[in-house]
Amino acid sequence: MLGNTDFHSLDSRIKVPSYDRSALKPHIVHLGLGHFHRSQFCFYLHQLLEQGVTDWGIEEIDLVPSHTDEIAKKQEYLYTLCSRDPAGGRQMTVIECILGYTKGWEDKRQAIALMKRPLTKLITLTITEKGYCYDNHTQALDWQHPLLQHDLHSPQDPQSAIGYLSLALFERCQENREKLTIASCDNIPSNGHVLKRCILQYCSKAFPSIVPWIEQKVAFPLSMVDRITPSTKTEDIQFVEKEYGLRDEWLVVSEHFLQWVIEPRGLDGLPPFEKAGALVTKDVEAFETMKIRLLNGSHSALAYPALLSGYTYVDEALADATLRSFIRDCYMREVGETLLPIPGYDFEAYKDQLIERFSNPYCSDTLLRLAQDGSKKFANALVPALKTALEKGLPHKAMVCTLALWAHFIRKHASLVDDQACEALIKAVSLLESDVKPFFGLIGLAGEQYDVLQPLFQSYLALIETEGVKHVLTHFQS
Repeated sequence: MLGNTDFHSLDSRIKVPSYDRSALKPHIVHLGLGHFHRSQFCFYLHQLLEQGVTDWGIEEIDLVPSHTDEIAKKQEYLYTLCSRDPAGGRQMTVIECILGYTKGWEDKRQAIALMKRPLTKLITLTITEKGYCYDNHTQALDWQHPLLQHDLHSPQDPQSAIGYLSLALFERCQENREKLTIASCDNIPSNGHVLKRCILQYCSKAFPSIVPWIEQKVAFPLSMVDRITPSTKTEDIQFVEKEYGLRDEWLVVSEHFLQWVIEPRGLDGLPPFEKAGALVTKDVEAFETMKIRLLNGSHSALAYPALLSGYTYVDEALADATLRSFIRDCYMREVGETLLPIPGYDFEAYKDQLIERFSNPYCSDTLLRLAQDGSKKFANALVPALKTALEKGLPHKAMVCTLALWAHFIRKHASLVDDQACEALIKAVSLLESDVKPFFGLIGLAGEQYDVLQPLFQSYLALIETEGVKHVLTHFQS
């Protein structure tokens, strides 16, 4: 097992750290320890440590029950990152920048203590869209969310990520701590602005005295993150053990591609992540819009028709010429016309690269995982693009068809729907023949200006249900 392994005994093809973990200082606290965080942010930090330009390490916190602690402690928080390209090339890297792990849901005081202490200079988050308890339609916290309802009543005993962060900030303020940077690494449009808005709105009710201090002392930089990282499968662990003689139960598998775009706000005094390849720019939102609408949006647009067509994995689905053409030639074309300009950037090359990345059989994700939380994902990726298309008179049939495919999936496979709005979605799709508005309203298309979409949506839905998915998608190629 990796934690008890002498690095010198490892297969020479595995890159091992050159830095001394015992010398690292836990200046970073991360909320939401998952595969993506370990393949992306941890790898950037690992590269800086390898260059000898920083001595920062990470304390990890999970706020929802997880079995991570059992595996992570057994391996002394070491793991191998196996990145793979579409041709089958592999790069094996042992990462050891994680210094500890706290079960925040059990030991709340320890979680708060880690975030509020003077040693902590940076807090990062990968808690997914739903972890923010944020309503995209109102651009405000969802005050009816049960976690927020609890936290407002008992702010010293938080359950939501926003509640935890706010309590830590309150205690930092009371102890006159210096500045802090809190960086969202989640796929949310304007993620830094959203996080700041959530914190300020919550604190205005729970801890109103610290709002001016937050405005002065806490930075919430915008960022865009990217690296396809599916959940590790048992066969991945078995392959590494057979091929390299290493049993790593905390293995992470990802693609080679890696990207992080972050604005300079709040980066003073932090490690120089640009030396590890991060792009520091004030133009984050243009990159973010491109990535969320094209990558994340296309993932969701593919998931439902692919599942309806009987596929399990993303690469399998894209081997189907009809699905591939619908995503690359129809959906991506429409969404691409709604993007913000990035001088000198080739959007067509980016789309082609996405298809190549999605088709990587060595780093394939399950379609069911991509189909989770469709209401949040479409609200962040498809709906803003659709609104822009309507405002500017741009093509939008593929986007509307995608919504119809999603509705059909919900109707046909209600038991597979994994979404916070599951009950509301199932009820809304049962009304679609007579009333589209409840369904549209759930993803931010409420209002008379979107009535124009109803005939097109209903015609696609009827066509899907009478002629089938293949027939409808073929229609876009004719």
